Amino acid sequence: MLDILAKSFQEKSKELNDWFEKKAQGVLLPVTSSVDIRNAGFKVTVVDTNLFPAGFNNLCNSFSKTAAEQFKKTFQEQAPKAKKILIIPESFTRNWNYLEHLKKLEKLLQMAGFETAIGYLGDSLPQSPYEVTLPSGEKIVLQNVEKRNSRLHVASLDPDILLLNNDCSAGIPEILQNLTQPIFPSPELGWHSRSKKRHFEIYCTLIEEVAKILETDCWRMCPITYCEHNVDINNPKDLERVAERVTKVLERTKTKYEKYGIDEKPYVFIKSNAGTFGMGLTHVESAEEVTSLNRKGKQKLTSSKGGITPTEFIIQEGIITIDSFEGAPIEPVLYHVGGEFVGGFFRIHEKKDARASLNAPGARFESLCFHKTKDTKQSELVIHCKDHEHFFVIARWLGKIATLAAGLELKGL
Repeated sequence: MLDILAKSFQEKSKELNDWFEKKAQGVLLPVTSSVDIRNAGFKVTVVDTNLFPAGFNNLCNSFSKTAAEQFKKTFQEQAPKAKKILIIPESFTRNWNYLEHLKKLEKLLQMAGFETAIGYLGDSLPQSPYEVTLPSGEKIVLQNVEKRNSRLHVASLDPDILLLNNDCSAGIPEILQNLTQPIFPSPELGWHSRSKKRHFEIYCTLIEEVAKILETDCWRMCPITYCEHNVDINNPKDLERVAERVTKVLERTKTKYEKYGIDEKPYVFIKSNAGTFGMGLTHVESAEEVTSLNRKGKQKLTSSKGGITPTEFIIQEGIITIDSFEGAPIEPVLYHVGGEFVGGFFRIHEKKDARASLNAPGARFESLCFHKTKDTKQSELVIHCKDHEHFFVIARWLGKIATLAAGLELKGL
């Protein structure tokens, strides 16, 4: 199916590009974004879109020049006078992967010609400035942010613009409000106001239009998604509501499987309607699994960044992943700057099966370097597609459509 779909994307490329340009007219595409994609062989779709991604360090180095050029182009369009950029990260952590990510992000901006610094909100740093030597051997300097005359600055930099790498799950921090400096992406797109349900409504509407151009079923590229609001996970009646939605998704999915002769057992992901980091989700194969959730299962669903208990959940068709690396299931994560693809990586999890979410503790990452994917003997990468490039043709288009959906979210907000 993927080879046929990729061929359609290639043959209709001019029509698709014209469609995209028309749809994107007047839409501010997010400066940074990443999309998680699942490939079931019979179906390939985006399953999550993050606007404050934390894995630039996992991108193949061969894409560094492309990413830097795209940062330069994006800011020339959205903030043409900017020369100094302050990166605003999540609260201070000794998570080496995140610090390596910040270093790579800083280097890309410097390659793009910007003077750059990293500034933390609050007093989470042990001291300011705070220099850290990373496992890579590089050094990173972190500083506390100060606010003066409606502007943020750090000791080493008075920035023209702010690059937000904080998803504002608990709301827009007061220090980020009423600033004269532009903030990219907009903090309005933080998880305090953004919803996965709204994102997938927009994404799937766009996919419907694309599917008409390609003359295929939009279900092939879009997950069936419902949402339940005002859910107290400890209230049996609320769990019954969620269970009813699970049944509906399973029935709709089963109908599609029967139509296309797919020999798979349908299943469903239940996810918090807001948030990331792979928290607040579980997967089930029946409504009974929902109504009989034990204490551990309920804790898994209500876990969230900052300890905010979710009360809205999306019920989404589960997409297996049939691809693997060294025998373990994988899913590609594609990164974008200003809506343009700038690289990606594979998320891999040896302790998960093909039906589970791979965005969980224990996951590791391998750079998505096209020159490596062609040598499957060395990389042990298995993508169920006659030509690996066909898979990436589809994935890049789906990622582009998801970033457009995010831009339309902001326009709606």
